Amino acid sequence: MTADFFSELHFEWLNLGVAIVIFLIMTPAMIYWSKRQKPARVKFSSLKNLKKSTPSLKVKMRNLPLWLRIFSLAMLLVAFAHPYQEREIKDQPQKEQQQSQDIQEKKEEQRKKIEIPTEGISIQLLIDRSGSMGTYPGGRGQTRVNYMKFENTLLSKLDVVKIISKRFIKGSKELNSKQSLFRGRGNDLIGLFTFARYPLIACPLTLRHELLLDYISQLEVVKLTEEDGTYIGYALERAILQIVDAKSRAKEADAYNIKSSVIVLVTDGEQVIRPEDGQDRHLSLLPSGAAKLAADNKIKIYAIAVAPQAVYDENGTVIGSAGNFSTEEIQAAAEITGGKFYLAGSGGALENIYKEINALEKSKLPAKKELEARVEHTKELKKMETEKVEFFPFFLWAGLVAFLAEIGLTTLYFRRIP
Repeated sequence: MTADFFSELHFEWLNLGVAIVIFLIMTPAMIYWSKRQKPARVKFSSLKNLKKSTPSLKVKMRNLPLWLRIFSLAMLLVAFAHPYQEREIKDQPQKEQQQSQDIQEKKEEQRKKIEIPTEGISIQLLIDRSGSMGTYPGGRGQTRVNYMKFENTLLSKLDVVKIISKRFIKGSKELNSKQSLFRGRGNDLIGLFTFARYPLIACPLTLRHELLLDYISQLEVVKLTEEDGTYIGYALERAILQIVDAKSRAKEADAYNIKSSVIVLVTDGEQVIRPEDGQDRHLSLLPSGAAKLAADNKIKIYAIAVAPQAVYDENGTVIGSAGNFSTEEIQAAAEITGGKFYLAGSGGALENIYKEINALEKSKLPAKKELEARVEHTKELKKMETEKVEFFPFFLWAGLVAFLAEIGLTTLYFRRIP
């Protein structure tokens, strides 16, 4: 094994750290124990002649079992650290041929005419991702609770909101003859803000809805206690300012005419300000205060309070309801802006609310203009593939062979009587 071989080795770092600690403790202990063992002694009247004798091979190699034991320990600990290398897999001829075809396609598809809408509505989704929007362990044997039922499936409130929001954006197939379907909002600028204690812009207002749908799919509730909360006013303020900025940019570029702007707010609780946030102007902002900024910029707020009438555990047993919480502030925010407040008592009710908002904010099909744009090819021209080569069996066998050799030499060749 060359120096290059060892330089390219990788290890599981936690295992390697444990292995080093064990080696540093065990090696001195074994040496100390070996030195303490007293060999058998024989009395001689004089050592004069013995000193003139040449030591035998066995005497010269008397420490070999100890070094074999240390070597065995080292090899076993290296195997425990899980050594491996990552090696590149050479491309096959078929792959090289495919890459050459990809290069040719890229040359042929450098520019392409695409159609884009010239006007529509800007819709900012503002979704609560505080801990109460997810599920959590209950009191009975750690069974998870806080599920709601949607289309005969137990889901967290956030998961239900994600499913319905995606249908609202991209459209949906008719599920049965009684249900009206979402036709999608292909001509509208749609963005995504999420919030708990702090607001987060997950996706700016965009016509590229495929990216937005990916961001919605990745939404999760907050994990850290210090990030949890329901700071609706601060989130509304940030979402409003983002719409105002988008309007200004669209007007300057003369590329897209925003006919009207709305915010769809979805939350499952009322705003509660922590004592340490009381002096912060943004964190302590109430929804009704943020609504005045929205009204000044002609932005309507549709506020949805998710309060399931039936809350389930993971076994499908009804364990109660969502309970009561104050909705006065978000109702006021909706009224100030000329929007509307909704109370969603179930997943089906939430979907119907989205359908009503979809009908209220009708997006006409405006004339589209052609834009000659450069289209980047999405295929990778060359992808380096690697394989993981494991080496722990070699070190494991080396350690076991050294251990067996040490036992054999101690038992047979270096055996002492008594």
